[in-house]
Amino acid sequence: MSRTVQALCHDIRYLADELAAESTSLDGQRLAHLSTCCNALFELLQTPALPNDIPLSRYERMLLCDHDVIWHWQAQGDGLTLSSRWKSLYHGEPASSLTQWCERLHPEDRERVHALCHQAATTRAVSRIECRLCDGQGQWRFVRLRIVGTGDEHVSGLTGVLSDITHERYRDPVTGLGNSDLLDQLLEDALAQPPGTHHALVKITMVNATLLSESEHFNNTRELETRIADLLLELLPAGTLVALPGFSYALLTSFESQGALERFLQPLQQMLGMPLETPTGRVWLSHVVGVVPFNAACRVGVETLRKQARLTINNASGAGVGGIHYYSDELQARASRASRGEQLIRSALACDGVLCFLQPIVSVREGGRVVAFEALMRLRDGEEKIAMPSAFIEAAESTGLIHQLSQQLIDKALHILVDPAFTARFGRDFVININLSRHQLKDAMLVDDMMRLIHKHGANPRRVNLEITESAVLAEPAVALRNLVRLREHGISIALDDFGSGYSSLSQLCELPLDCIKIDRRFVMDLEREPRKRHVMTSVIDLCRRLDFRVVVEGVEESATLKTVCDMGAEQIQGFIYARPMASQEVLGRLNATLLPVSLQPASI
Repeated sequence: MSRTVQALCHDIRYLADELAAESTSLDGQRLAHLSTCCNALFELLQTPALPNDIPLSRYERMLLCDHDVIWHWQAQGDGLTLSSRWKSLYHGEPASSLTQWCERLHPEDRERVHALCHQAATTRAVSRIECRLCDGQGQWRFVRLRIVGTGDEHVSGLTGVLSDITHERYRDPVTGLGNSDLLDQLLEDALAQPPGTHHALVKITMVNATLLSESEHFNNTRELETRIADLLLELLPAGTLVALPGFSYALLTSFESQGALERFLQPLQQMLGMPLETPTGRVWLSHVVGVVPFNAACRVGVETLRKQARLTINNASGAGVGGIHYYSDELQARASRASRGEQLIRSALACDGVLCFLQPIVSVREGGRVVAFEALMRLRDGEEKIAMPSAFIEAAESTGLIHQLSQQLIDKALHILVDPAFTARFGRDFVININLSRHQLKDAMLVDDMMRLIHKHGANPRRVNLEITESAVLAEPAVALRNLVRLREHGISIALDDFGSGYSSLSQLCELPLDCIKIDRRFVMDLEREPRKRHVMTSVIDLCRRLDFRVVVEGVEESATLKTVCDMGAEQIQGFIYARPMASQEVLGRLNATLLPVSLQPASI
């Protein structure tokens, strides 16, 4: 008898799936066979006891659907009958009505399933319904109903098979852990709990696992995934442990206090720091852990929590392996700025929105003559707005788009050197200062690209002054030094920007091939009121003169400051006291070849 029940379940399962997949009219012969199987199954269901002690192999049990439940509903009286296997498979007493059974479904599925059952009850056709069922242990199970109606409106009802498809929908096929869909369901359940209940979404990423899976220690990716899953299951509860793509894993846990959460995570970090034993030797996993604490009453959705976990892991990966990092609103703000900055950059690159603003550098020894301009990048933001570097530089550096931006800026800056209008106003010897980022300075193609653009415009390389910073040099010192030497061999001069803002500036004066020093504005602020700054500034200017470096003092805004630095021997000044950065056409419209400090300019200007 048991084998007959299983055989009928098997036929119903596969006939229903085949018929449900047909896009045209149903095959009448197969539908009739399916209906006959369902009727026979219902008759067997009326048997007082179905023997289950016939020995079957594992393959036979899988083939003959030993884990199916016979499901029969009579519309009249709302009577539901379930086979005895229900209790062992779903850990609870069977429901006695369709209404009662639907109460155990997910709230989003209840009305839909109830309506579909009523709709199918009077038709002689196959229906295949999938829904989420909460079992007697409080676990969500995905189930699939394959049912056939009686086709009789007077004695309407449904008979068929209910199959557990949790492994199809909620389980990772390699590790057997939960999958992304299960994580969404667990988060949804947590958010629905009473206010004041604290939870944490913990995400773990093995940052070196991809490399390890390709090494001689493991035969394939699947083997390493299984080993990591086994390792995590030694410590973490299996019911809520989830496998995500890219050797990432997630866990949802409740906690009472921050201290309790930290104590829960501490053994996890210790365990992940231990090596894995393999036939070819020990290997260590490099991991990062991101934690998103949340309250059940918080007004966020599942996808928001998932995004916060991704942000936290990305931040953790950038900070180094082995740590536990917590989500903060600042991470979200930083991500929003980065996204906004990248879109701003891409729009500017596509629509000729990279703008070259200029700020003059003035020689006080020559009575205020403009001897150079610093080319400063701005981006067009819409039709009228101009975006400052703070809105996009971080995104440009992190995405690598700084190369394309700088190429366009350099191209426009070099054009100014040969622009007849600028030549007529400022002469044939003024210099253009262009900033180089750390990415550019370590680029093997920097020199070739720079010379190509200089030749394109027919500019004199001796009128080009590239500004670098200490941090840019220290990012890749050997490559940076090689590029700087080659640039100077072509006649391009090099300026060390923001001098005094770092920790090793004096050593850079001896080691780098420099022509100019630009003193950072932090030395200039409150200079006349701070004696120590005045002593340092005097010494720096004197040292640079002895080393034959030109000196530019940046950030001069007030007349008193200008007088102080000039008394110290400064010869070139850059700052608001002469002019703010402005577009090239505005420079031609407002500035003369010789400038006076703003406080001394005639009122008509």
